[in-house]
Amino acid sequence: MTMLEQHSPVATENAAPVTPFDDPECGYLAMPQGMHSFSMPLPGEIPASQAGIAVVRRLAECLSAELNGIDSDRIDRDSYDEETRRFLDQVLGDGEVSALIDADDVRWAIRESVFIGVWRLREFRAGGIVRDYLEVGSVPSVLRHAGTYTAGVERPRSFPDGLMNAPSLLTELFAKSVAFQEGQSEVINLSLLPMTENDLAYLVEVLGLAGVSILSKGYGDCRIRLTGLPNVWWVQYFNVSDQMILNTLEITPIPQAAQATQEDFEDSLQRIEELLAMLKDS
Repeated sequence: MTMLEQHSPVATENAAPVTPFDDPECGYLAMPQGMHSFSMPLPGEIPASQAGIAVVRRLAECLSAELNGIDSDRIDRDSYDEETRRFLDQVLGDGEVSALIDADDVRWAIRESVFIGVWRLREFRAGGIVRDYLEVGSVPSVLRHAGTYTAGVERPRSFPDGLMNAPSLLTELFAKSVAFQEGQSEVINLSLLPMTENDLAYLVEVLGLAGVSILSKGYGDCRIRLTGLPNVWWVQYFNVSDQMILNTLEITPIPQAAQATQEDFEDSLQRIEELLAMLKDS
């Protein structure tokens, strides 16, 4: 379906520090490695589809519109024949960001293409897939509004023994979620706070999850999950050994790590124009 086929759990254990062989008293966390890099998609064995090329041109127009602050229309894949859809799958490819949204009786499977800011979305219900379309934007609209979802978690009235900072942090998170206003953004770096394993486990238990997960792959993985509190997200970074190296809670409509930027739109537009020139000459 997508790179994310199920919601991953929230991690509670940090990576063990790395000790340089020449300075045993110096410990630090290993940095992510194995960065994914862009490679131009090629037409390959699937013949160029004139309808598909027209869609790619339309995507270029949508990217230009986004650069000028204009929202663009969705492109419905269901209106095209199988050959055109296969052609689009090939030239757009799979990018670094994917997401799942589970709300009531609907699931959204979202995948960014190799052109950052160009997304494919599929809506699933009990009878199967009901919508399949392309959208251009920093994040798809359905994901942009997902931060308002809630799992109905309740503020604890008392706390178990053995906790250090979890009680005060939970009090702060509940208050900031209730008072949240559009445009606010704040990061709480749990990796820099004195948190015990019991603290982290209790935070995971109380905050819960609201059925929204995002995976961004670059240097290692960035795993983003909406907690049961609106606009409060777990954002955790992992190295190639799948060890957590940064653990944060973000209070924001959508974490910045999941969003395409203006520079991304410019880069994607340039690359799509190069692809169109390649298709014209093929």
